[in-house]
Amino acid sequence: MRIKPLLEKLRHNWPVKALCVVIACLFYLFNRYTSLEQKSVPITLKVLQDGEMVSSTHIPSSVSVTIRTSAENISKITSENILAQLDLSWITQEGDYDVPISVDLPSNIVEMNPLQVTVYPEKIKVHLERNSYNAVKITPQFAGTPLDGYVVGEYQTEPEYVSVYGPRSIVQSVESITTEPINVEGKRASFKQKAKLMNINRLIKVMDQEECELQVEIDYQDGIQEFTNLPVFLRNIPANFECESKASGSITLRGPRLIMEDWTPNPDTLNADLGEITEPGDYLLPVSVLIPQEFHLESVSVETIRVTVKERPPAEIVDDILPGASFNQSEGGQ
Repeated sequence: MRIKPLLEKLRHNWPVKALCVVIACLFYLFNRYTSLEQKSVPITLKVLQDGEMVSSTHIPSSVSVTIRTSAENISKITSENILAQLDLSWITQEGDYDVPISVDLPSNIVEMNPLQVTVYPEKIKVHLERNSYNAVKITPQFAGTPLDGYVVGEYQTEPEYVSVYGPRSIVQSVESITTEPINVEGKRASFKQKAKLMNINRLIKVMDQEECELQVEIDYQDGIQEFTNLPVFLRNIPANFECESKASGSITLRGPRLIMEDWTPNPDTLNADLGEITEPGDYLLPVSVLIPQEFHLESVSVETIRVTVKERPPAEIVDDILPGASFNQSEGGQ
């Protein structure tokens, strides 16, 4: 008998009562939500790739995970054992993808109540390409300056090439891998040393090689110098001829600067050869240049000279052959 009046009371004006219950629940949830505290922690982002497809765009190394819970639980939140992953292993075709980030929480956080977890960013836009391999040259980089008068010359690396792999378009554009800076400050002699390889592009990796052996040549620094007013030396003049020349010229040489600064031209640096002349006359003779093999002749101002060749008087020839000799006909007849 008492149940029926109770049901009638419940049914009386029930829409208003239901609305009150809903509003009460909303107030409860709102109060509970606004009373929560939050804590954001940076989490290292782990990228899962199967090796066939790799990203050619930059992927952040970490993400921010925000956890909302009660004040008594918030102090227990640490980044330890929280795992953030970007799974690319399911993708098999090249292209652009928006890939969501998944977050795995340790059990001590999962069991918290209430609990709200968000991650920023929620998705990462990536461009995937097939993994590619390429052999590239090792190129050393140098720091400092050799001793004055010296320069860094040729170099050799062992090995000469290394294999790199990564996104197809990036690997194909890589021409070389550099070494750590090699100190050549004040160097004047060639040297050999080991050097670590430096990979400045995070999207590619170097296979099975962390360093190389480097042979560096330290050479003389080249310089250019002009030598002027050099007389042209006449050589191999036949004994029965005489000639003279006041011809002179200048030369410009390229070569090791330190050696060139100490070098003095010889009297026959510029010369003309008369060894083939057999009779008097006027001759146009080529001019030769004699310089050390370390030097390279850049230019010479005189290429030929004109020489007049005359016969020498017999007496001068005899004096050259028998210097100081005299002939007395009377004494010879006695």
